[in-house]
Amino acid sequence: MRRWLLVGLTWLALVAIFAELHKHSAQTNFPKLIALTFDDGPHPIYTPQVLGILRRYKIKATFFLIGERVGRYPEVARQIVAEGHEVGNHTYSHPNGLPKKSLEAIKQEIEMCSATIEQVTGIRPQLFRPPRGFLNYRMLTIAQLEGYTTVFWTVSADQKNAPTPEAMAERVLRLAHPGAIILMHDGRINSRWKDVKALPLIIKGLKKQGYKFVTVSELLKLSRH
Repeated sequence: MRRWLLVGLTWLALVAIFAELHKHSAQTNFPKLIALTFDDGPHPIYTPQVLGILRRYKIKATFFLIGERVGRYPEVARQIVAEGHEVGNHTYSHPNGLPKKSLEAIKQEIEMCSATIEQVTGIRPQLFRPPRGFLNYRMLTIAQLEGYTTVFWTVSADQKNAPTPEAMAERVLRLAHPGAIILMHDGRINSRWKDVKALPLIIKGLKKQGYKFVTVSELLKLSRH
């Protein structure tokens, strides 16, 4: 019975999400706003470089942080918040196969992440992004019951068909649209220098197209009106 209740809650949530997306896509007059997001940080080298670029262009972004890395690099996490950026929950350890784990294990990954972020920065995240974008009814239900808004993305800079910073920027500029959420990365693997190099190209290109930058929460708030 409990399982079917969870399935029902999940389908209701998915229907609401798709309805919101349809409403959003139908808003032809939606302003040229776009949100930059960064996953998998903080990183002691790449995150400060990303922050420096965002500071230079006076842009606020949303960082989906891994709890274990927040504990390892607390000063970098505090810098993200101190500079006015939004932080989200990207689980505690970014585990493989999280959708297959138990409800308790999923809840623990999410809650340990938020607890660590709050302990280090004083901010408790309201947004959740599942590792690698893998989601099932258990993860979505836990996130909802714990009060999180689950956030994906509409354009990813990191793709196999975009192997260079220039190709990453070209991909984003080609696929960008009003209300888009851009996925980039600032941690976990050594190739994130590409994201750092691509970031100024993306920002300058989007500005040239007339876009203004907002956080994910600001974008979602506008899309609901």
